[in-house]
Amino acid sequence: MHIQRVLPVSFLRYASTSYRNSVIHAVFLWLLADITDKKKSVMKQITLYVYQTIDGCPARTDKRVDDAVLKADCLLLDEETYLDVFVNHPGWPLTEKETFVVAQADCNLTEKQPVKFITGDAVAELSRMKTAGDGVMVAYGERITAVLLNSGLADEIVVITLPKVAGSDEKALRHITGDGAMWVVRSCKVLDGEKVRTVYGRV
Repeated sequence: MHIQRVLPVSFLRYASTSYRNSVIHAVFLWLLADITDKKKSVMKQITLYVYQTIDGCPARTDKRVDDAVLKADCLLLDEETYLDVFVNHPGWPLTEKETFVVAQADCNLTEKQPVKFITGDAVAELSRMKTAGDGVMVAYGERITAVLLNSGLADEIVVITLPKVAGSDEKALRHITGDGAMWVVRSCKVLDGEKVRTVYGRV
């Protein structure tokens, strides 16, 4: 191992100045790329969950959401989804997961729980959180969907399609302008013999 480290240096001693400089430059670029890759690897992944019917209308979540929550390091909700969870689950069920809520104002009804509100520039704050940490953040909610897809912050989209036709003008994906990113299908699976889970990854 010691010989492998010394030989290149000894070899450069007899090389021309221009060649030494080119080798040093190449090594610098390699180290820089390695550092960049490591930084990317520790960035927080944001996975967006969308529940819809066959005709693209919003559908209520089910136990599969609970499974996703268990695997997440933290959660991201919009104000409407937060209030829906609070009203339908007395006592707040997400006690073991840090939850971030994007809202216009701090309407925290669960002050004793690990819930934090983001009331300022949501895109800037989520960008900071994404680059500052690792793990997986699972996101739910119509408004948070628009924020993530329009800003390019979502890394993965999990679409659960239920075998129902709602016949409504309301759609699960609304107010989406997009960021021009390309997406590929990573997997597609039938759940419980009826629902279809399609996972999309950002290219």
